[in-house]
Amino acid sequence: MTAMTMLPFRPDGWTVDDLDDLPEDGYRYELIDGALLVSPPPELPHQYLTGQLVVLLSAQLPAAYRAAPAPGLYFDARNYRIPDVVVFRRERLAGGRLGPEDVLLAVEVVSPGSVRMDRVAKPAQYAAGGISHLWRVELDPLELVTYELRGDVYRETGRYDGEVDVRLPVPLRFRLPDLLE
Repeated sequence: MTAMTMLPFRPDGWTVDDLDDLPEDGYRYELIDGALLVSPPPELPHQYLTGQLVVLLSAQLPAAYRAAPAPGLYFDARNYRIPDVVVFRRERLAGGRLGPEDVLLAVEVVSPGSVRMDRVAKPAQYAAGGISHLWRVELDPLELVTYELRGDVYRETGRYDGEVDVRLPVPLRFRLPDLLE
């Protein structure tokens, strides 16, 4: 049995700066309007697929962009998310907080415990932040759904369960099932 971590009470809500005081215990800590969300680490198939996707994207991205698994994304002092994968502007590697204005693509891999968050809440926040492209990967059954920001909402641009051939945000061609082999 693991020990329980007691988190301090924040009567006015949590801020991004408060996250620095939390333990590095493998849990994901996110903020929505100052409310702290705590999630367990994703299951192995989820993590393996995100790793494979980062490798695939990294090999084909233009020089101005990089891909990373699960970086913190700062919207403001009371809103902080951890997408499963992001494609971001290369110059952000020099340091500082990664914001939605730095992100070309956010990817969410849907886990059983994060269905509503990955399909509704996070896309709404990413759209409000102006992230131009979103991919959602469903694991059961395996499917990639791609979206592009049009106005202030995402519009579906494709669904793939086998061969994936996308032009935006970067041209990519791969077999989705190969990401889990």
